[in-house]
Amino acid sequence: MTISTESSIELVVVNSISNTPNKTYSTDVAFRGILIGAMRRLQDTNAGFNFTYTEDRNYGPFLVSVNGVAGNNTENTFWEILVQTGGNGTTITPDVGIGCYIPEPNDRIILRFTRFNLGSHSVSGNSSNPGNLTAGNTSRLNSIELVVVNQISNTTNKTYSTDIAFRGVLIGAMRRLQTNSGFNFTYTEDPNYGPFLVSVNGVAGNNTENTFWMLLSEGNGTTVIPDVGIGCYIPKQNERIILNFTMFTPNSASGSGMNPGVLLFLVCLFFVF
Repeated sequence: MTISTESSIELVVVNSISNTPNKTYSTDVAFRGILIGAMRRLQDTNAGFNFTYTEDRNYGPFLVSVNGVAGNNTENTFWEILVQTGGNGTTITPDVGIGCYIPEPNDRIILRFTRFNLGSHSVSGNSSNPGNLTAGNTSRLNSIELVVVNQISNTTNKTYSTDIAFRGVLIGAMRRLQTNSGFNFTYTEDPNYGPFLVSVNGVAGNNTENTFWMLLSEGNGTTVIPDVGIGCYIPKQNERIILNFTMFTPNSASGSGMNPGVLLFLVCLFFVF
């Protein structure tokens, strides 16, 4: 499932260790698509660019190599992500990695091969895997509550407690919870948007019936709809996550949390048909 609206971004590969010449590429990213989707598109269309990554169960895609150069734990080397924003040229360090950063039009993405220093922002705040690179916190767990609600069949809500790794994404906590026989879920991996929730406890969304699983977050007496899905949402300590099976409407789907870009596409189909 793709969206016709695309934006152009620039990607620059910098090796600050070997001081080889920088490589600059242009590519497109889908509307509200994640960076790894644009990188996949570039790899498919440009033989001069390639990358590899691993999938961490708690943190998602972790960038391993770019153009044949890989990070090395022994040498403390890794690929850092920097973003030079299109408007004023300010360079920022995103607090999420390639699997969750959503580029803006005309962003300049810099993949910088460098060495990390324990405790520095370059380790604790960005790169391919913010949680996994955070010194001294990788074993820390937070507790969250997950509630499964079916608004369509009006079945009894199911409430679960589970742990989530420090700065880990929601899908990691759901995977951890899935070892409990009372909870299960399935998802698909969209190349432009990442994990897309399909079913919870055997109940699946259906395009014909306009049903889907909406992600909600409850805390401090308020309920909000995250603007990212299960693959990128980072719950806080004691947060209450609600997976709500419902029918989508233009208002409910456009920011609902599974995959904002994909759900917006579904809304467009809703208007067309």
